Amino acid sequence: MNSKNILKRMIYGLNPKHIDAKMVKLWTFYLILNVIFFCLPKGLVNGTILILAPLAGLFVYALVTKDVMSSLVLGTFSMYILWYKFGAVGGFFNDLESVLADKENIEMYMSFFLCGGIIIALKRSGSTKAFADFVTSRFGKNEKMILAASGIYAGATSIDDYVSVLTAGASFSPLIDAIKKPRLALAYVIRTFSICISDMLPFGAWGYFVIYQIAAAKNVHGRAQATNIFLHTIPFMFYAIVACIVALLFALGIFPKIGQMKRAYEMAEQGIQMGALEDGSEKEEEDFDDTDPRKKNVSILNLILPIIVIVVALIATGLNCYLAFGIATIVTGLLFICQGIMTISEYVQCIVDGFLDMSDMVIILMLGYSIQEVMYTMGMESFVETVCRAIPFASLIPFLIFAFFSCTEYLYSLNYTLYQIAIPVLLVVLPHVGANVPLCLGALISASLFGANACVVSDLGIISARSCRVKVYEQYIVCQPYFIISALITGILFLIAGFLFV
Repeated sequence: MNSKNILKRMIYGLNPKHIDAKMVKLWTFYLILNVIFFCLPKGLVNGTILILAPLAGLFVYALVTKDVMSSLVLGTFSMYILWYKFGAVGGFFNDLESVLADKENIEMYMSFFLCGGIIIALKRSGSTKAFADFVTSRFGKNEKMILAASGIYAGATSIDDYVSVLTAGASFSPLIDAIKKPRLALAYVIRTFSICISDMLPFGAWGYFVIYQIAAAKNVHGRAQATNIFLHTIPFMFYAIVACIVALLFALGIFPKIGQMKRAYEMAEQGIQMGALEDGSEKEEEDFDDTDPRKKNVSILNLILPIIVIVVALIATGLNCYLAFGIATIVTGLLFICQGIMTISEYVQCIVDGFLDMSDMVIILMLGYSIQEVMYTMGMESFVETVCRAIPFASLIPFLIFAFFSCTEYLYSLNYTLYQIAIPVLLVVLPHVGANVPLCLGALISASLFGANACVVSDLGIISARSCRVKVYEQYIVCQPYFIISALITGILFLIAGFLFV
């Protein structure tokens, strides 16, 4: 048996009708790429652009297969082959153990699990349907009002972007279904507003994290100075501003429907949700039973109160999502059980099903953090510093920071790790090369926001797709034109601002 036939059987088993020439070529590419990675010496990789090579392979695999989970698994293992060679398996499981043992990561995973349970409880209780009925009774089936309201809601609750996306998707998806519009449009709007506004709020989860990283720089003295630098950076977060404007214009029907978004609208008019998780079936497992007399006259307060509890608990606990969702889980359960909407066993089943519903997303995040661990080990910090020092003209630094990191974040959105690695380094390097520090930080943050929006394996993209019950890849394809247009406008603004704010 020749090597090509062996490869086919490895991919598809023994049934020849499952053999796909495209996948054989893809796997041949993947295997050759990993042989190259294995042969590259560590000295050639350490602190160089070759660190990003496995991400390019991940990106290609994701585009061809439309399978985010498989591409992430294979891309992660490629990263470990590049650095650890024969010790790739051991290196991966050591980092995975560290990721799983990290207290903040555990809290985040548990937050997602609990939030998944709350979302399913809100659906099965009829609370989301009550909200949909209330809004449509006030505004009719006005798509512009619904999409605009979803964006405003996502921005207003974006003190934590995960909370914002998860609750906005659960609340507004029934409205979108009721007026026969694509959930992909909703996912685009809430995803954009939640992440962009969250990064501009100094008291938001992202803003707070950025301030913390600024304070970690050697030449910054204390949290007060870091907060002052952050406040001066906000006007230069051009991508956040541009992306929100484009999304709002889209929601109001002013910005046109482009590419696959136009097709999604055409399908929705025929009662088909493009990229729906149910593969065309509109009946979801989490839907409430409309024949249950206990759920006939459910108040919208059953949706509003849990969300208020989450926001208040977040503020009261200092943005401890795990504790906030834990409190909200208890309060929501008491609310539904005391009203007789659910029994204790029914509510507990909602929480269990919520854990299962969020499990694939948590696995993806775990793999993502493993990639961040190995990239840091390979000298990502040194690479960032080298890139910054290599830019000859200070006026071009903001534009080049945005352009370069937009490309890296598009391949794989590092989110928090980009800030951890780059911000303390940039704060030290930028003053020495005569660059405008707030403008350059705005460029870095803008690049991160573009990646969080546009990357196929972005954690926020995964969450927004899950909350709106659509597939990650379809969301990625449909939203691309809007994110790229926003990025191009942002790049021009940084190019101009570099000469205006020297």
